[in-house]
Amino acid sequence: MKQREAVYNTTVEVLKENGINFDKGENVTPLITETIRESINAIICEGLINGDIDMKDTPSNQAKKADPKKMKEYVSGLISNWFRKDPDLNGSVKYQAKNPGSRSGQSDSKLKALRNLKKQFEAAGKETEEIDGYITARLTEINAEKAKKIEVDMNEIPAELKESLGIE
Repeated sequence: MKQREAVYNTTVEVLKENGINFDKGENVTPLITETIRESINAIICEGLINGDIDMKDTPSNQAKKADPKKMKEYVSGLISNWFRKDPDLNGSVKYQAKNPGSRSGQSDSKLKALRNLKKQFEAAGKETEEIDGYITARLTEINAEKAKKIEVDMNEIPAELKESLGIE
């Protein structure tokens, strides 16, 4: 079972056990007490450890499975994540990231190294303006690569806009 499904199914089940009716698409957050949340957390932890709920086999996840405290923290975040993002649990609201783009370039090793260098300089009280320039340039490169992959249906673009931009 996928983690999203597990959070939904477990939440509905625990609410039902506590005599609370929940309709799919309703905002579940006001219905969740500390006791209910602890029950949901315990059931999902057990499902992840037993393998009933999908979890990638990574060293990090193996460490979570071996340490109940780490697993409980992980599951708490997992529950919060799906309470925010799943329309079946959040009142049918489309999720909007609070800081869109804040993770931009996170998997890029050059950008990671530049950001770490900046942190090092900041900690030493040194000027980081030049490093900031390289970070901005690298982000621009990354975003340019992403933009190349975007497809535009030119038939949907108004003729006057295409003309003013010099697009045939």
